[in-house]
Amino acid sequence: MYTQFTAARLLRLGFSRAEVKRAQGCCLQRVARGRYVTERVCSNPAHNRLWESVKTGSSDEFPQFGDIRDRVERLKVLIRARAEHLQAAQLNQSSPRGGELFSHLSAALIHELPVSGFNAQKVEVVRPAVSRTYAHLRVRRRSIPEGQHTRTGIYPVTSLERTLIDVARDYSLEMAVPMFDHALRSRSTTLDAVRSSALECAEINGARKVETAIELADERRESAAESICGVRFFEFGISGFVPQVNIFDSDMNWLGRVDSCHEAAKVIVEVDGLGKYSLGSGNPNREIEKEKLRESALSAAGYLVIRLTWRQLFRSELFTFILSATAERLASK
Repeated sequence: MYTQFTAARLLRLGFSRAEVKRAQGCCLQRVARGRYVTERVCSNPAHNRLWESVKTGSSDEFPQFGDIRDRVERLKVLIRARAEHLQAAQLNQSSPRGGELFSHLSAALIHELPVSGFNAQKVEVVRPAVSRTYAHLRVRRRSIPEGQHTRTGIYPVTSLERTLIDVARDYSLEMAVPMFDHALRSRSTTLDAVRSSALECAEINGARKVETAIELADERRESAAESICGVRFFEFGISGFVPQVNIFDSDMNWLGRVDSCHEAAKVIVEVDGLGKYSLGSGNPNREIEKEKLRESALSAAGYLVIRLTWRQLFRSELFTFILSATAERLASK
């Protein structure tokens, strides 16, 4: 976890406001009003008090990835800041009336569910009697049954099943289905448990969206990209594709396991990501060469192999092609 500093704490450490501002151009990053994190260890001895916990290994540097993970990490900092605020309010007996629970994407991060393709920078919570929106906080009015909330460390949070339901209700299938698939794959819950929790929810809006997410969930998918591809198949009316299929040639030689396959049409859809070629040998060029040889073997066995990049998952052209190509190959049999 990253060391966080409030503006008040920095002042107590002896930093002037001007020094705090200068440190932001060095090793300190402002993530919200009055809230900072240590971005890295610097060479300025005057900043030693900022990164001493990093240097001793008791906390981490705040990472910079240059992609969506930066927004995720920033939101994690805000979630922790909110949890610490709730703890302080509890000690001062000034907690929000009726209690407050982390929910939706904030709860998903606490439960370590995959969160992809989002631009949210607000902590999400639920309370029983109020709905409000602040600069870094969104409060939804929800009544959470006793069995649908828990505590994970310092975080009072909706249960895993309730979190999945809320995300499915209030966000897109592209956001919800990867979370369902991950939870099922890790054996953290079951679809029966999710359905049972859904029946206990007082809210009825979005019930069909929840059921659709449940219907599309498949624990065989191995990445968020594969889950999103499954959602896109549903949206384009593409059926018959099965996740994670082992392919053999006519002599029963194993050619490999593919992300998704329509056996009758002999169409394979593979979803590529940069990380895919960094696995295995650890040599991306060697992994790419192995992938090309595998694809040649699959083509020789009569399969049409269609590759999708992450960006192409959110465009229609290749899914239109997959639909037509699959139909044509089925019609030609």
